[in-house]
Amino acid sequence: MLSPSSSYSNGQCINPLTIVQYNLYYTNPNLTPFLDYLEKNEIDLIVLQETAPWHGDRFMELIDKYPYQFGGTPELGYPSGQMIISKQPLNLKAQNTPAGHYMISGVWQSSKHRPVSLYTAHPPSPRSEQLWHERNALIGSLERLSDYSPYADTLIIGDFNLSANTRRFTDAYQDYHTAPLQSWPREIKGLPIPSFSRIAIDHLWIRNTESPSLFICKREVLSQFSGSDHSAVVTYLSER
Repeated sequence: MLSPSSSYSNGQCINPLTIVQYNLYYTNPNLTPFLDYLEKNEIDLIVLQETAPWHGDRFMELIDKYPYQFGGTPELGYPSGQMIISKQPLNLKAQNTPAGHYMISGVWQSSKHRPVSLYTAHPPSPRSEQLWHERNALIGSLERLSDYSPYADTLIIGDFNLSANTRRFTDAYQDYHTAPLQSWPREIKGLPIPSFSRIAIDHLWIRNTESPSLFICKREVLSQFSGSDHSAVVTYLSER
């Protein structure tokens, strides 16, 4: 079964938290439209992959609106190309796997009274048998790490290089809710790829252990940005 091409909706979004995730592509030369979007819209959390140092410099333009950032400092760099920026406080750390891939974990203070456990990763593309094993190992390591989540709401976000049309996706994070959307590839070597040929690999999972709880009320592909082979995806979380 194919994932929806552009949008998912599950009930009314009431005062939602808004999360944008985007694999920028290391050589993406055109961040201005994306930065303009973040400036003009009320986004709570932005999770980025394939962030180059000069990309990070551009995101510093948004520091007044998004004062909390993880990634980009000389000591930390960009763990596995990841950067996270937020309107609300972040308390995160990076841990590496034996293969040298980084997982980010910690707390996103989504509101004064509602901390959320946040886990992100960018497993490698399985272009070889070795990378296939490394991707699968990282997915499993992140799942075990998230088992220790101390809060009622737990989020896992990233470009997982794992198609939603596979058994491995179905078997992963079974206690979580997700809503895959076709986000890759939007282009190959500059040639556009029709949406029906794309697959869902930019994922967000959420797990709740208490009520009231956050849930995915809406997800949409943002197709207006160019320069990356991925589309950005926006997710709206509401409370019930």
